Amino acid sequence: MSGPACCDNPPGVSSGEESGQIKKIASLNSYVSGNPDSTLAVLLISDIYGYEAPKLRKIADKVAAAGYYVVVPDMFFGDPFIPKTNLQDWIKIHPAKPAVEFAKPVIAALKGKGISKVGAAGFCWGAKVVVELAKDASIQAAALLHPTFVTLDDIKEVKVPVAILGAEFDKESPPGVVKQFEAALQAKPEKIASLNSYVSGNPDSKLAVLLISDAYGYEAPKLRKIADKVAAAGYYVVVPDMFFGDPFIPKTNLHDWGDIHPAKPAVEFVKPLIHALKERGVTKIGAAGFCWGAKVVVELAKDADIQAAALLHPTFVTLDDIKEVKVPVAILAAEFDKISPPELVKQFEAALQAKPEVDHFVKIYPGVSHGWTVRYRDEDITSWKRAQEAHQDLLDWFGKCLQKAHSAL
Repeated sequence: MSGPACCDNPPGVSSGEESGQIKKIASLNSYVSGNPDSTLAVLLISDIYGYEAPKLRKIADKVAAAGYYVVVPDMFFGDPFIPKTNLQDWIKIHPAKPAVEFAKPVIAALKGKGISKVGAAGFCWGAKVVVELAKDASIQAAALLHPTFVTLDDIKEVKVPVAILGAEFDKESPPGVVKQFEAALQAKPEKIASLNSYVSGNPDSKLAVLLISDAYGYEAPKLRKIADKVAAAGYYVVVPDMFFGDPFIPKTNLHDWGDIHPAKPAVEFVKPLIHALKERGVTKIGAAGFCWGAKVVVELAKDADIQAAALLHPTFVTLDDIKEVKVPVAILAAEFDKISPPELVKQFEAALQAKPEVDHFVKIYPGVSHGWTVRYRDEDITSWKRAQEAHQDLLDWFGKCLQKAHSAL
């Protein structure tokens, strides 16, 4: 959300020393600079201070000097933000997302005059406009500079090459958010050891994390969001399709599906994947299992195929399983869970306390039900907050068991 940071260091008005001129393009007054016969154009979409900002026009002239025809449209129709007025009131009049419809006719006009390729750079407010253009390939390249209003879901929909230039000190798009954007851009489907997998993060990382899904499979959007979040912390994350294209379909018979996809034997699908990661140079692997996936992970943890484990609202996991664990394990459980109720989780904890050689972390999250970490509803504030808390605890756990151990080598 745009806030006080957007109002820092407002620009002065145009000095008149620019190289370009004002032209009307598709009903928008625009500052244009560069060779009008160029077949390459760049749109610069301003921040809230508008197209007259002198330094924005200097940037336009600099880009034009590299051979582009540059257009800086007046997206606010003569009504940029005025310092010391109410920013939120101004934003209500000038929302960024719908403004993409003002930019599209400009692009059409440029292509109509012989432009073959168009790039667009958006500054702050303008970054939201540019990311919308990048979703349907209206442009051929995008750049988002200290973006505002841009979300992770926006980034996942981008269809053209995109650059994101963020600031170290930015409350609107802090580095943690920008790293999530980067992880999402690195994410892609890939086949690893015969398993279709969603992968996210730096493939050259020496640290990997496997996320083993619940019955709903590896395509679940919130599971992939968790993968991107974990990847942003420096891991190469792999979410394998454990069901070979046959996840559980709601309103079908769960027990029949479970007979076809038993969790314990499925560990044999994962071991070749772990081997493939180690062949690539990965030195430490953590694994987190959600519901059904927790049984797979606890089996991996019994013979040290992995270096750290996390079981989130586990299903099928028994006390005997926990007693056999040989690697550090975290158990993240719900207060309201008939499958792994708090009483059972406390037995798990007692068994781990009797194994001082195995580091452990056990937490029961109040006010939530089975599956909440990956199937929370956004409108349910309690489950959303507890899910974010659990995701952070998961990151902290892997940070302790994988990153700190790795740096100690």
